[in-house]
Amino acid sequence: MAAKRSSVSNIWTSGHLGLMSRRRLLRGGVVVGAGLGAALMGCASAPPKPVPAAQAPQAPAAPGAPAERPGVPMVKGAPKMGGTWVNAVTLTSPQHDMHTALAASIWHGIGERAIQPDPWTNELRANLVEKWEIPDNTHYVLHMKKGVKLHNKPPWNGRDFDGEDLAFNINRIAGNYADAEKLPKSAFQRADTLSGMDKVEVVDKYTVRVTTAKPSSAWIKGFLEWRNLMMPKGIVETGFKDPMTFAGMAAHELTEFVPNVREVYTKFPGYHRAGQPYFDKLIHTVVPDTAAALAGFISKQFTSFGSPTPSDEKTIKAARPDALFYSTASNHWPYFWPSSKFGPFTDFRVRKALQLAIDVPELGDGFFGPGWGWTGVLVAAYPESWSEDKIKTLPGYNPATKAKDREEAQKLMAAAGFPNGTGVNFEILTEGSSVRHTNGIRLQAQFQTLFTGSKVTMKPVSDRAQFANLQTSKNFQAMSYSSVSQPDIATEAYSLYHTKGGRNYGAFSNAAADALLEKALAELNADARKELFATFQEKAFNEWMPNIGLFTQPNRAFLQPGIAGYDKAVGPWANGLSDELRGFFYNV
Repeated sequence: MAAKRSSVSNIWTSGHLGLMSRRRLLRGGVVVGAGLGAALMGCASAPPKPVPAAQAPQAPAAPGAPAERPGVPMVKGAPKMGGTWVNAVTLTSPQHDMHTALAASIWHGIGERAIQPDPWTNELRANLVEKWEIPDNTHYVLHMKKGVKLHNKPPWNGRDFDGEDLAFNINRIAGNYADAEKLPKSAFQRADTLSGMDKVEVVDKYTVRVTTAKPSSAWIKGFLEWRNLMMPKGIVETGFKDPMTFAGMAAHELTEFVPNVREVYTKFPGYHRAGQPYFDKLIHTVVPDTAAALAGFISKQFTSFGSPTPSDEKTIKAARPDALFYSTASNHWPYFWPSSKFGPFTDFRVRKALQLAIDVPELGDGFFGPGWGWTGVLVAAYPESWSEDKIKTLPGYNPATKAKDREEAQKLMAAAGFPNGTGVNFEILTEGSSVRHTNGIRLQAQFQTLFTGSKVTMKPVSDRAQFANLQTSKNFQAMSYSSVSQPDIATEAYSLYHTKGGRNYGAFSNAAADALLEKALAELNADARKELFATFQEKAFNEWMPNIGLFTQPNRAFLQPGIAGYDKAVGPWANGLSDELRGFFYNV
């Protein structure tokens, strides 16, 4: 019994942007073959000779951006070893369990991903997993790089990061240990990125085999999610209270942690990439005041200044014309999420009226100035998504039809029983003082200006744990928030909009939507998959409106002159910084 080969036009052999051509598959370390599939599945008849895995290229020190990309300065010159990179941050990492953390954590300094994305194309690149095989539609064989040392802390004591560690991460990210740890499955918000597994087996010290219950068009791309950083097996038993006890495998290890003061990362001599890192230390210093951080960058106290506002840009460019300014598109998208289980929002017409009412350019221009992008319920970066050109012509988004769209919004509100918004009273949950909070304030003003009978209040929550609890328990009326898109559209859409989705914070539930998303997740034919998402977006926009995408925000950062290598770590899918390339930045 031989395993069936994948269709020639399936998702792994597609030439679509963001997916992989067959030639790229072979060059990138992936093999699709029948012989090995039969062997893995334990068929009774003698299988053909297994197809050997293609040797993946070692993830180069500097893959990524070629020369002369708009908004991406390149600094040329011989690397200088040593030095200290100092960042101003608003707080030290508040969450220490990477598998349940909402956003960045200590592990972004000391951990790495199993497989990393190309920052510009989102294609798979080898990292801790150096080659992989996809023998059939339900099996994945992952071969690990040997000699990846963990930081020299007990109980790991500098041992190799191996197959047991990888299998532990796969299972735990998927939430398979939630019951044993007495944690809610909802705490593992990236479970959908690696969902559908039947079993994970450690074949040998450096090989892991995964069997999925049914075909998945997205499983292996789940590793690319920017928060799917690897931790060593045994970390749960060690506990997550004291980050100084953590052992990662990245270019730097944590050597000092003073809550709300600083984090210090020091060069790890056992790092698995020869010759890296270049910087001896990375220091995150807490500077809650943006003005102080700005002044510190101008005076060269800090190496970088991230996410500048238009005013910040103007100030830095005037005071420090020699500073390097990077600006690229991103897959980070702010949105307004009305809870589908709250009062008026249970009616699609009310949710649609809010979408028609929103002035997106006022939000994007107000915070970022030019450079933001258009998005619907799914970001346009996916090859299966509606394009930005299409989105900006749609009702509610199109600036040229805003007056007409707002008239329609009033009609929908009245038809739903809320003339002028009377009775549509709700609070907007926001976090901190970022774009999420600023968008919330502007949305409050827009809604109350148009729907004069409504009452909209703000509910800012600065404590990360409290906010996370309200968000994951779906205990809010509406939320102004933002997310970084998952690497694959199928896991992204399932996570956000399926009834059982791990990030379906707005509690949207629709049987037809669930069926579409389940079918799309299992669909391996690229063209059929694209048609499914065309249908999903059409219905989401015209019949469901589960969430209101606002825009995609730009990735922007200033660096001190003479910092090289940063151009290799930026791009739409890098989220501003590729964690695995952090060790490559250097002075010239």
